[in-house]
Amino acid sequence: MKNLPVYIIAMALALYIMVMFTEPAYFAIFLGLVAVCIFELLAAVYLRQSIRLSLKGPETLIHNGDMVPVTLHIRNQGFFPANHLRVHVKYSNRLDGPAASQWVCTYADGKCDAFVTFHVESAYCGVLHVEVDRFKAGSFLRLWGFAKKCNQTMDVPVFPELFPVDFEISAKIRDFIGESDTYSKEKSGDDPSEVFDIRSFRPGDRLQRIHWKLTARQDEWMVKEFSRPVGYPVVVFFNFSKQSQMPSMLEAMSKVITAGLSVSAGLARAKCWHYIAWCRQDMTIERHAIESEEDVYACMGRLLYAHAHLPIADARHFYGQTWGFESFCTFLSVNTDLTIEKDGEIYEQKGLDRDTLSGKNFIL
Repeated sequence: MKNLPVYIIAMALALYIMVMFTEPAYFAIFLGLVAVCIFELLAAVYLRQSIRLSLKGPETLIHNGDMVPVTLHIRNQGFFPANHLRVHVKYSNRLDGPAASQWVCTYADGKCDAFVTFHVESAYCGVLHVEVDRFKAGSFLRLWGFAKKCNQTMDVPVFPELFPVDFEISAKIRDFIGESDTYSKEKSGDDPSEVFDIRSFRPGDRLQRIHWKLTARQDEWMVKEFSRPVGYPVVVFFNFSKQSQMPSMLEAMSKVITAGLSVSAGLARAKCWHYIAWCRQDMTIERHAIESEEDVYACMGRLLYAHAHLPIADARHFYGQTWGFESFCTFLSVNTDLTIEKDGEIYEQKGLDRDTLSGKNFIL
């Protein structure tokens, strides 16, 4: 409708000339202008009903800071070309933060499909929610244009760029025995539910461990060694507590995810089995076992859908109330105030970025 005011003025001028001079030519001109206006109106209504839109995300992994390419698929089912098509796109990060929007101007020939790629930006990791809110199809002379709700949505995962964090694991953690269905292949233990090895009798062995059937068969005292369950001595807790002093909760949560997953990957490289956990919006805890770096990347996608929650004063106590304090021996909390706590004490100076955490050897 950009040109409609000018066109109305032209019609009014033609009507004035027709009345003043009463010439048949002026009457024909006025009728022609009216006919064009009506045709433009019908064409705009027709185009509005003929356009269908959908979204297609990028085929490659996107990391925070990258420009995200989004492809808009336009299907024009009508005979008229849509020469003046404006699409309103909104996008926001599901972690937190305000929504942004932009207009995409394009066109589509009649009875064909058109594809146009535009870019949106995500400075932080998370899930980028992209929505085609509405579109506006203008007529040929842009006299009329009618908006239509579309509500086509798409989620694009934006992954964090992990950085190396090095750990030195103490004997206290390596010798930790916890409840687990996995048993050590290197050390024996005292769990009678699983046999680690069978060997010859040695002085000091208890009679309860004698394997009587094998002893009778081999005519030699044979003893069972029980297995040692492998526990998860470390918990890495992603504390998404709302912080009133933080100017951007989205930035804080993005840093917690990046730093926490980097810490988890560092523990996995040090062959330290552990749990990662975080609090859902309903204040229940989600927990996953990490035994390798592949497990870290497998859980990454779930973390991108995390939510900020009510502040937790003592994350270690909060976790222990659900899973038990005896289920771990070291608790690392990565907080939205940009600190890392170890068993309730500040473990690292404020800062969760690469410069702060990389290049050091943390001892657990």
